[in-house]
Amino acid sequence: MTSEFKKAINSNKFIVTCELAPPKGDDFSQLIENAKPLKGIVDAINITDGQGGNMRMSSVIASHLIQRDAEVEAICQLVCRDRNRIGLQSDILGASALRLKNYLALSGDKAKYGDHPNAQDVFDLGTDDLLKAFGNFSKGIDLNENKINAVIDDFCVGAAAHPNVPSLEEQARKMKAREVLGVSFFQTQIVYETDQLKRFLDSIGEIKVPVLIGITPLKSVKMANFMNEKVYGVSVPQNLIERLEKSDDPQTEGIEISLELIQKVKELGGRGIHIMAINQEKRLKEIINRI
Repeated sequence: MTSEFKKAINSNKFIVTCELAPPKGDDFSQLIENAKPLKGIVDAINITDGQGGNMRMSSVIASHLIQRDAEVEAICQLVCRDRNRIGLQSDILGASALRLKNYLALSGDKAKYGDHPNAQDVFDLGTDDLLKAFGNFSKGIDLNENKINAVIDDFCVGAAAHPNVPSLEEQARKMKAREVLGVSFFQTQIVYETDQLKRFLDSIGEIKVPVLIGITPLKSVKMANFMNEKVYGVSVPQNLIERLEKSDDPQTEGIEISLELIQKVKELGGRGIHIMAINQEKRLKEIINRI
């Protein structure tokens, strides 16, 4: 059965997804509390997989809980950092048994940056290999072309894109190659510069699947400076930092900036957005209702 998210991305509607992290423990009540207000106003919720190289609840299990208890479709992130090809394929089969249809295939942040810096990165597969695994399951075979006892052809699989890379031409070629591999959508790294956003959207004119632009509300000057210094491919312009400095309520000002960026995405013909409201999850409903 086709997921409602896949139906949405195959339509002409403006897509809205957001992101939530699984708990660092077995109490998932806060995850469900954050997700329930988003029912009916987002097309899906991304569930991260060890974001930042940090150990948390399995993204497969957390995605299942979101769909079961909050009744919102999940996009289950799967990263190549932690599992070899056997483990990743096993997780996909388990996730499919739990009726998960939507996935985001990622390389993953290196473990040395997280809470287990001595952990060994696996990276047995790259993102393109993981995409091929999904494609093979739709043919009834595994990545080594062994038969499996099912043909799983109802996946909706996405990949990441980076609007701020040095060569947008090379990025577009990479995206086109992944589209050929069966990618149904892209979600991008955060963008704050409207000129760069336009250049990126202009560069991907041949991409047919929806490209959802990454949006993260800034809540302080400190956060803006952190983005500039520590987050690859993200640049916060000085004029936005000055707006935060002059504001009596920087968090609310950051939301206004995000809403302006979302409007710009619409004006430039973007197909949708992906909101990563880092530590501001309780304001997601407010933001989305104003789009």
